[in-house]
Amino acid sequence: MAADGEASVDVPQNIEELDVTARRQSALDAEAISLSDTPDAEPSVGGKPTIVVGLAARDAPVYDGSKKNKVSPFPYLDIHGIFHDRVFISDIRGIGFNLYTDEAFKAGLAVNYGGGRTSSDPRLLGLPDIKNSVTTAGYLTYSIKPFAFELRLERQLGSSSATEASIRASYAFAPTPRWHLSIGSQLTWQDSKWNEKFYGVTAAEATAAQKLGNLLTPYEAKSGLGTFGITGTSVYALTEHWGLATRLGFRDLMGSQVKNSPLTERNFGVDFALGAIYKF
Repeated sequence: MAADGEASVDVPQNIEELDVTARRQSALDAEAISLSDTPDAEPSVGGKPTIVVGLAARDAPVYDGSKKNKVSPFPYLDIHGIFHDRVFISDIRGIGFNLYTDEAFKAGLAVNYGGGRTSSDPRLLGLPDIKNSVTTAGYLTYSIKPFAFELRLERQLGSSSATEASIRASYAFAPTPRWHLSIGSQLTWQDSKWNEKFYGVTAAEATAAQKLGNLLTPYEAKSGLGTFGITGTSVYALTEHWGLATRLGFRDLMGSQVKNSPLTERNFGVDFALGAIYKF
């Protein structure tokens, strides 16, 4: 019984259990190192900035639709949680600014570079190189841990401007404090300028390719679905800062406009990377 003038406060058991669960999850998030293509899929502890850098060897198709793979270095940089989670810097997502943010939703803008393509592959012989470009993107994400969803509209700038829209989803979880896994999926749609840029062949380009023995025919690629991809990432923390990262992705050309291109030799491609990362 409480003493005179004092009130007795009983803490419900379910509240205590929720508090213990929350503290355990915070500890788990603090120790896990993660990688994900979708914003908000990584753990975030108290809005503090998290910096992850890494380097891997990547084996991937020369271009989407190529039957040949090549191995190349794959650097990685991800900084999020800057200015109370208003800014992120990533070599995958670019430099982004969250213009609106609450517990579940984020909306903002990002600036990045759009990858080009060299014509070193035999199937591209005679075609001009596609230069790298600056891209701008608007995005809307919804996160309900451990799931994250994103709608994204990206515009490649320059003389050959083009537009791509994508829907992304990811699921991230940590079986142990040292081991973090994430699975993500992505479906893209591209306008006619985008598909013509990467999968089209003009009459002049076909003539130039044929003179070099590359028997391409003219092809006009219109707008349509691009690729559907699934990516799994595993990061095992060897120490508090060092981690071993493995990444396995599958990409399938979905739309008839890209599948029927004479540049497409194979609809399905596998992307694999193995390397080390460091978390500051």
